[in-house]
Amino acid sequence: MDILDFLPHFQAFLNATSLILICFAFWAVKSGHTTRHKQLMISALAVSGVFLVSYLYYHAHIGHVPFEGQGIVRPIYFTILFTHIGFAALVLVMIIMAVWRALVRKDFVAHKRIARITFPIWVFVCSSGIVVYVMAFHIYAKV
Repeated sequence: MDILDFLPHFQAFLNATSLILICFAFWAVKSGHTTRHKQLMISALAVSGVFLVSYLYYHAHIGHVPFEGQGIVRPIYFTILFTHIGFAALVLVMIIMAVWRALVRKDFVAHKRIARITFPIWVFVCSSGIVVYVMAFHIYAKV
């Protein structure tokens, strides 16, 4: 098996891992465990960074991957995909802003303000990435 065949599965695993980490980080900060929150968020950032590098590598070598589904599922898939892509670009900027405010500026009021908006978008991006993966590589995979 070539690494390019393996990467979509690995990327789905990374998306799921990021989703779990940010949810636990949310729970930690809500429970007052700020050190645990920081550890979990740094872990989520690292996992998401590995995802981004592997995603860019994959698409630089594979290019466009056609979706094999037909009928009503096509507009559903592409709606999920395009909102996923748009929010992924947006959340990347928001994550950088939130991290900058927390780790560099130590401005936790501003960090909390941006994180409240960033968290649900990041959850959506991780979740929709998994849905796109399942639809494209399992349910409607090229046989």
